[in-house]
Amino acid sequence: MKMIKDTFFSMPRFVNLCRKKVVENWKSNVLRIVLIYGVMTIVFLWNGYLEYRHSDSQYYLINHVDYDAVWRFVLMSFFFFLFGFGWLSASFTMENMKNRTGRIATLMTPATPFEKYFLNWLVSTIILLIVLLIAFKLADYTRVLIYSLIYPDLAEAILPVNLNDMVGVNVLGHHFHVFSNMYQLRFTLSLYWFVQSLFVLGSSVWPKNSFIKTFAVIAIIVLIYMVVGTSLVSVLFEKGVLYRSPFDDFSQEKIFNLISAVLIFFTLLNWILSYFRFKESEVIQRM
Repeated sequence: MKMIKDTFFSMPRFVNLCRKKVVENWKSNVLRIVLIYGVMTIVFLWNGYLEYRHSDSQYYLINHVDYDAVWRFVLMSFFFFLFGFGWLSASFTMENMKNRTGRIATLMTPATPFEKYFLNWLVSTIILLIVLLIAFKLADYTRVLIYSLIYPDLAEAILPVNLNDMVGVNVLGHHFHVFSNMYQLRFTLSLYWFVQSLFVLGSSVWPKNSFIKTFAVIAIIVLIYMVVGTSLVSVLFEKGVLYRSPFDDFSQEKIFNLISAVLIFFTLLNWILSYFRFKESEVIQRM
């Protein structure tokens, strides 16, 4: 215990902790991966069916050269899956602390609080993102394979989506792009990470029913902010108060980048707070 107490992080011990987690949770992890892939595949197949079933092959091929009509839906759905599965996964970060048995098992594990927290964070943040990307591509290739067999006349225009098409200028009859500029993508991802960090923090505070409780708190805060903000704007306009924002001279790109930087700062802050909350809960349990 002295080695664990005096060491903040040990790579060999962390590797052993990873092995332990894989061995103990491989069944539930495989089921979750299959669930993510299954949901994506069903959604893509449903959308493909709606798009391809009434298509005239010659007309479709002429108007979709190197372009699949479902790409618009598939690219946009990526962010719905990212937000949904990402935030849900974040709420499970400390799920092993939700009951007495799990807390005892966590406390008895020969590793430092930081190693335990970092592993949970790694799984719900980085590994989840990798799983989402792989599942997304597999689901998209499944769509291409199935509908290329069902509609062989349209096979030349049933193509896998390219994630590089996320950003670009939309031109009629050409590839669809979700964002026209990189700073819009950075803002969207920073917003995702910020809300994700709130769910990680919520999981540290409320290990049991974390998603529901955290979502409720976020919804209440957003609602209060909207009500107060709307009321304040109404009062100012009624009184004819003119207010010049310090950001009036900023370009849209600078504003988006500034907001993204602020969101990333609070994201890191929430992750740090969730670690100390997790560490504190261990001390309380030990006492």
